[in-house]
Amino acid sequence: MKGLPVLLLFLIGCVSSFGSQDVPLRVLAEKLNIHIGFASRNNFWSLPDAEKYMEAAKREFNILTPENQMKWDTIHPERSRYNFEPAERHVEFALENDMIVHGHTLVWHNQLPGWLTDQEWSKEELLNVLEDHIKTVVSHFRGRVKIWDVVNEAVSDSGTYRESIWYKTIGPEYIEKAFIWAREADPDAILIYNDYSIEEINAKSNFVYNMIKDLKEKGVPIDGIGFQMHIDYRGLNYESFRKNLERFAELGLQIYITEMDVRIPLSGSEEYYLKKQAEVYKRIFEICLDNPAVRAIQFWGFTDKYSWVPGFFKGYGKALIFDENYNPKPCYYAIKEVMEEKLKEK
Repeated sequence: MKGLPVLLLFLIGCVSSFGSQDVPLRVLAEKLNIHIGFASRNNFWSLPDAEKYMEAAKREFNILTPENQMKWDTIHPERSRYNFEPAERHVEFALENDMIVHGHTLVWHNQLPGWLTDQEWSKEELLNVLEDHIKTVVSHFRGRVKIWDVVNEAVSDSGTYRESIWYKTIGPEYIEKAFIWAREADPDAILIYNDYSIEEINAKSNFVYNMIKDLKEKGVPIDGIGFQMHIDYRGLNYESFRKNLERFAELGLQIYITEMDVRIPLSGSEEYYLKKQAEVYKRIFEICLDNPAVRAIQFWGFTDKYSWVPGFFKGYGKALIFDENYNPKPCYYAIKEVMEEKLKEK
């Protein structure tokens, strides 16, 4: 990575204020040849504690995903107008701090602008709109965004195609078209399909597996699979998760954990739930680091102060690896322990 020796000196300098025995996560990740990262908050440069936020982010992480400001409603607010400025701020921050950028997302059913959703489209018209959007956005960031979530959440919870505007108007072919157009716009970008609740072997992950297998057999340029990993303190069926990663890797896919958080109840024994949370993070990292197809593990944020979880899961929160005051939590140290143990095996 460019500037890595200088960056390492900076990171070592951070250690004195963070704990003399501690090495940032990104330093361990780079030694393991993986990426560890976070979703960056909207307009994080304007937060009341922006300096503290940015200091922690650049110290700990080597990959960044803009949480919302590459989505349609922000980046393409009018049919004939694109607004790249907010996304540019995320990209600039990442590249200035030797992080790679994971773009999110080119095709999704949510956060679409009114000009797109408030009218009827023919199949041909909507294909033209989608092609223009993908090629314009990917071309704009060509060479700077290394990874793209090309299609996000195209499958329903029951394991069928989601009844989105894209599917209802175009049919399932919108998925392959999206990957083809993204490849044309940036032949060097890593193109992935991203979804939630596909970590274990179940009806939804089976559908996604077969969908991607069929697309790859047709020559559609899908490079990777993204497992969002929004889970709670009870964890997963870890053996199912391990086998699921293995079968997707056998398709020749790179594997990305894209949006991980582990929520806990906000009532009850905090000590107990933080311990359980740390165990879940630890088990998932152990499994991921045992699979060479896993290229990156990212959290959906990094401080509980700015997590999406309390607003979507009533009674739950504290899902991330730093608390509201940017102090590392038990799960942070559990992750670090796994990474250090893995380094000893090398």
